Amino acid sequence: NREYAGMTPCGMTFSTLAGTVGGGVQTPGFMGIGKAYLASKKFIIADGGLARIVWMPKDFKEQMRHVLEERAEELGLGRDFIDKIADETVGVTAEEILPFLEEKGHPALTMDPLL
Repeated sequence: NREYAGMTPCGMTFSTLAGTVGGGVQTPGFMGIGKAYLASKKFIIADGGLARIVWMPKDFKEQMRHVLEERAEELGLGRDFIDKIADETVGVTAEEILPFLEEKGHPALTMDPLL
């Protein structure tokens, strides 16, 4: 979300993140994607797909709500999955968002680690 100017849980602003992956730059651990790809059936499917999303800016979450609710329901995550995704009102560090994810029962917490 290019409009979000705050920090993200990885300790960078969106502008810094975009600079890390923009222009096709290959950076281990990062992937630049288009908004529509989030709702794709192929979205990082080998890594757990939509269930891996644990944080996104609130405005973007609301902008994508309808399509993400539909995709989450199709994937068996439930229409309420989007409400399990933290945003900047919850926190911008792992320490701040983890209690929220635990309280909501976010599926990523039961998935194998990526690393």
